[in-house]
Amino acid sequence: MNLPAIWWSEKKRQPFAAGQVTQAMALRLFLINGQTITMLNAVRSGKLNTKSASMTENSVNIVCGFPLATGGVEDNLSLLRQGIETHSGGWLVTLNTEMLARTVREPEYRKLLEKADAFIADGMPLVWASRFSRHAATPIAERTTGVDLVEALLRQPDIPPFAIIGGIDPQVTLKQYPGAAAACQYLYDGRVDLSDTQADEFATAIRAAKIPLVFLALGVPKQDKLALQLKTRLPGVWLLGVGGTFEILGPQGSRAPQWMQRSGLEWLYRFLQEPTRLWKRYFVHYPAGIYLLLQDHFKSQHKGT
Repeated sequence: MNLPAIWWSEKKRQPFAAGQVTQAMALRLFLINGQTITMLNAVRSGKLNTKSASMTENSVNIVCGFPLATGGVEDNLSLLRQGIETHSGGWLVTLNTEMLARTVREPEYRKLLEKADAFIADGMPLVWASRFSRHAATPIAERTTGVDLVEALLRQPDIPPFAIIGGIDPQVTLKQYPGAAAACQYLYDGRVDLSDTQADEFATAIRAAKIPLVFLALGVPKQDKLALQLKTRLPGVWLLGVGGTFEILGPQGSRAPQWMQRSGLEWLYRFLQEPTRLWKRYFVHYPAGIYLLLQDHFKSQHKGT
């Protein structure tokens, strides 16, 4: 069975079939089908070996050209834990509307994201879009934000060793979760300049401590740029950009009520908390991301007729 997914061509800016995936484009995808979680590795020979794993049409849902895992928070947490245990390593992106909007303004940013290994949906607009997608039969079960994933991991009785790069006093947040401070084997909350020298220093420290998971709390696009730098230096380590997660989970942070989160209104809650800082993000930049989702929907509808 051919892989029921399409990728985005960096050169032609067009979707193309799995059999056309080149070595430079190959992705490692998270495939979730009910209780079965499978990781498919793109082979280095220049084509994807679609016979190397059991695949179904329910594996991923393609939204705006990005293959999003269809599971919920618990599925994605289990998937991440499995990746840590097997030392497979990779760059996991929690894709949201802000990031989609940036890909419209900055084509180079899309090319950067396409180098990631796996994607999960951080945002209700992406979840809603998956329910109308013709690329896959299974819609995304629920959104999985960086905050959701980090908090779920920190609540585990056996937290794996991890590192944090960035954030504002993340150690204060860690103290709220039993065992989290001890599990944090490396913490750097100073200035990140994205230089090769600094990336080498990060990689050396993380490698020496045998840390399998790194949280990059730097915001977009800096955390994505650093993820790409570290990905080549730390092939067995999982990298996850989490933005301001540790501030949100901290003593002074707060999240929207569950009904607002389920309704896709967490952005409104955040805006009301910090209107001066966030008005431009939500009312100037976000519409481009929504437009991209609508454009993707109508294109898929047209192809399906």
